[in-house]
Amino acid sequence: MKINFALSEFNITGKPIPEDVADKILKWHISPMQEVRNELNISIWASQESGYRPVNWEKKQGRSGNSQHTFKNKGAVDWTCKDFTNNKNLFLDSIIKHTDYTRIAIYNSFIHCDYKQTNSNQRELYESTANSKWTFKKYI
Repeated sequence: MKINFALSEFNITGKPIPEDVADKILKWHISPMQEVRNELNISIWASQESGYRPVNWEKKQGRSGNSQHTFKNKGAVDWTCKDFTNNKNLFLDSIIKHTDYTRIAIYNSFIHCDYKQTNSNQRELYESTANSKWTFKKYI
């Protein structure tokens, strides 16, 4: 099991991550999720292609470039863990407990977490389909 996260886990392009983005990853994602990892004592990692995504990378994928993963604000990470199916509920509960993510969306193999301002000004939990259609579940 990994004890600490590495910035390279959040780099999908292999090119250097801008310093301001690296600072956001450390402050808003690595630090709070280390608490989750410590509590659960299981392997936790950023899902493939879910950390920092430069705007030009997003656009090459046919996306708008406005994703929270571009870190224009505090950013977004899709988190997964060892034996996700069996650990999903404990994992989710610990993320809610140890982080300040404003939007959390549960997918089949990972949990998307970001800090986008919500219309309700409350933390929101969603369930997602495989094609990223979110359905509001509850306030957390």
